[in-house]
Amino acid sequence: MLLPTERLAADLHYVSRHLPGVLIGYHDPNFAVKFDQVMEVIETVPAGARSPYVMESSLSILRGPRLRRLRETNCVYLAPGIESWADYSSKAGVGSQVGTIKLDKVVAHFQELHEYVPGLGAGFIFGTDSDAGDEPIALTAEFLRRVPFVWPGMNIPVPYGGTPMFDSLLREDRILRLMPFTFYYTPYLVMQLKHYGPLEYYEQLLRLYAVVTSGRMLARRVWHTRGLRMKALQVLRTLSMADGGAKLRRIRQRLKADPELRAFHEGKGGTLPSFYRNEYRRRLGPYVDLMTEADMTPRLDQLSRETPAPASLSFGPH
Repeated sequence: MLLPTERLAADLHYVSRHLPGVLIGYHDPNFAVKFDQVMEVIETVPAGARSPYVMESSLSILRGPRLRRLRETNCVYLAPGIESWADYSSKAGVGSQVGTIKLDKVVAHFQELHEYVPGLGAGFIFGTDSDAGDEPIALTAEFLRRVPFVWPGMNIPVPYGGTPMFDSLLREDRILRLMPFTFYYTPYLVMQLKHYGPLEYYEQLLRLYAVVTSGRMLARRVWHTRGLRMKALQVLRTLSMADGGAKLRRIRQRLKADPELRAFHEGKGGTLPSFYRNEYRRRLGPYVDLMTEADMTPRLDQLSRETPAPASLSFGPH
């Protein structure tokens, strides 16, 4: 939800006067939905006093004169979402095109963006129902080789409650019902994927992590990135992702060795595996006794938009 433009303008003018040089972050809804309105507010700050900022946006709206406005208003980092090579094409601004055709067009678009904004990222989700086989990983790896200055944000799909994705997976009984909400984020898989078994999925993901964190890719990434601070950020991110890869390998090894864990991820287990139970307890630390077994178990049916609300809690249409 966009802040009232008067409030946004007051905040930006205050920051420019009292906190010069502070980096400002804008979330996706501002620029994806109200790009021109937000730009008009930023442009009320004198050019030499505009704070550097980072922003998220759909790739489809980042065209034409808007790119020049990004540079003139001091945008230093931009992170559009690509999501999938077989879906979300309208968000990427390529119509209904997918696969290698989408790859070529998105690469060209990022090369153009790099002329205006020094730092670029791209959001990916691997494991949606449109993903199958080796192609999603191969296309993402090729994208990174062709635009090494773009940092890839790799995400595992998470069925958050109250979303169409959650409702669909709940109907299909593909959400792991006993998985605590504690694990609803990367590197954990909390649903059954349509085209990948759990072990195959982690192996595919690790293939991509190996490309992203390789010494050769790091060297190319630093070489093609402008500015010492941005180069240093690329190094730190690569090291962080290497740590994330270690966590993925740990889960893959447990899946290989632990039939209970594998069965759970295949939807055959009737109890929460010890792997997750122990991790849950470890995270709670001294507060572990405060959580009962019932507290650990999500009440998924209460999160569905398709489940009618009790009469006493119904507030009518919104």
